[in-house]
Amino acid sequence: MGKKFVVDAKKILIGLFLAYLILLFWSMRAVQPPPQQITQRDQEIYEIASKLGFLDDEKLSEEEKDIANKIYPLYKYRSTLLDEVETDNLILLANLSERVSRVLEEVSYPLRDDMIRFLFSESPYTLEEFSKKVTIFEDQVSEFLETYNQLPPRIRNGIENSQNIYAARTLQNYIALIKDLHMALYELPPDVKNAIDNMNGIIDGFEPYEIEEFLESLGSIESYLITNQTFREWFIENSARFEITKVNLSWEVFQKEQKSDKKAPKIWGTIESEGEKVKVAFTIRDNVNPPKELVINVGEREYKVNIKTQSLTYSSIIEFPLEWGESNITIKGSDYHGNSNSIKVEFSHYPEIFEIKFDGSGEWFQNAHPYSRKELEHIWRSAATYKPLHIYKIIYPDLGFDRYGKIKMGEVMKFFYERAKEDFFRFYNKPLPFYSITPLHIAYFVNSYVHSYDLPVIKTLRSGICGYDGETQVVLMNNLFMDFNLKAWALQIPASISGWKLDHSEIIVIWDVPLLVGSNYRALYVLGKDPYISNEDLFYPYDRDWFKRYYDDTVEMMVLGILPYRPDVTAVEDFYKRFNISVTPAYPYKNLMEELITGYEFFASYVTFNISEQYVQGLLEMVKEGNLSVLNELNKLEAARAL
Repeated sequence: MGKKFVVDAKKILIGLFLAYLILLFWSMRAVQPPPQQITQRDQEIYEIASKLGFLDDEKLSEEEKDIANKIYPLYKYRSTLLDEVETDNLILLANLSERVSRVLEEVSYPLRDDMIRFLFSESPYTLEEFSKKVTIFEDQVSEFLETYNQLPPRIRNGIENSQNIYAARTLQNYIALIKDLHMALYELPPDVKNAIDNMNGIIDGFEPYEIEEFLESLGSIESYLITNQTFREWFIENSARFEITKVNLSWEVFQKEQKSDKKAPKIWGTIESEGEKVKVAFTIRDNVNPPKELVINVGEREYKVNIKTQSLTYSSIIEFPLEWGESNITIKGSDYHGNSNSIKVEFSHYPEIFEIKFDGSGEWFQNAHPYSRKELEHIWRSAATYKPLHIYKIIYPDLGFDRYGKIKMGEVMKFFYERAKEDFFRFYNKPLPFYSITPLHIAYFVNSYVHSYDLPVIKTLRSGICGYDGETQVVLMNNLFMDFNLKAWALQIPASISGWKLDHSEIIVIWDVPLLVGSNYRALYVLGKDPYISNEDLFYPYDRDWFKRYYDDTVEMMVLGILPYRPDVTAVEDFYKRFNISVTPAYPYKNLMEELITGYEFFASYVTFNISEQYVQGLLEMVKEGNLSVLNELNKLEAARAL
């Protein structure tokens, strides 16, 4: 038993040693560098060298390698090169091959095979013959490119996509064909040439026989394209309907469409007041027949323009006197085939700049009538009973940006106002007698009150947008001022928190001590001692250089406390019209009920007039001093909007 154990141990040792040797062998293989990859270029270089007999001695000298490298670019396009040209002077062959390669670099890639095919069209060559061929080839390619590069872009693409260029047999024949093509296009007006470039049947391949067919087809209508302006303009618009080889069919189709035309011409333009006259700048355009006549009717008066043109489009200006006021203007245009079209315009004709009168001494359109105290009270009492639109911030779901919703509150506004009056007396912890109530009490209460509700969906009366918060507070404050017969009034004014554009609004209470009741602040400030003074990024009209910083000669101010609601379509229709308030809005309509608000654009209710800087600065001084007579001036501005 003991001996047998010794034999087994030897076998185990031998096995372990063999395993070590195997592992050592494989580890040595792992560190060997990978075999070098031979590129296709190298393979073809060696192939060239082999055919030239350079590898017979199994060596490749630098001179032999240089010859093979010069031949390679041409060999890549013509693998039978060494069978088609004598090889008794390899240095000359290499230099000739290099010259051909340099020429090919100037030719677009898709055409190189065709150029090579033309070069070898009469092979095989002796070296002397090949040398002459290369010299001629250089000149021919240069001549070809000089003409080819002047062709329109889509036609060049079509030539490059051609599959049968060699049908021309020789390069000289093909050059002659390309020159004929270039000359035919060169003689046409540039817009016609561009229209031909947009025809069908080009991009897929513009074959030599198709070029010949196009030239023949074009020749039959070329004179019409040059002399007939109507056809030329129609062709430019309709060329894409036709195959390029059948361009002559466009003339036949044009004639048929002229005779069967039933489409009315299009008319567009502008109508402007030019002093006491009206200027109508118009354009009339037809699809196939030239415009013939344009007639303008204003009441019983008629102004006619007889149009003499061969163009499909005619533009002109006509001026005529017109009385101030509103007029219905009808513009009718017709073409030479009897088709007509008309446009009716309601036009307001007034002086561009005129003085607004408040004493009835001006023309009828100049005389504005300020609102009476009764009318003003009607407006503000109405605002406390009806709110067309309310904005609120949508909290859920969180989309990563502020999102706003809107609801029509309607007559629910009356509930909030009545509730506000009740809560006002409970707001302060001690009894508040009527005689001790001041505008300060009301302003502080309202500023806190609009944030105090916890309602489903809308949460509070605070929208999170300064303009909508401000309008709610202004309505509540001014109605409470009237209820308690206080000599104070709340205005909403524009401001800037960016420092370079109007993007904000604040509330000012005109009182013995004018107050800034910021809609975004939970505090009241004495005007002039508020955050706008200490923060350079904040800006409002009491700062110096207000006009230089924001406006040139047109002053835009918010409706300073006369009409309370924001200028969206819903508010205009549901509030102004509901309570029969005559106002001409000076802002673009914007229907917030039809869009999802994803941000806030400052969209103030503007009074837009040419007002002197001194006048507006005077208004602002009155506000700053707490002078309530500013309301009389603002009343005049509002009355002017009703004109």
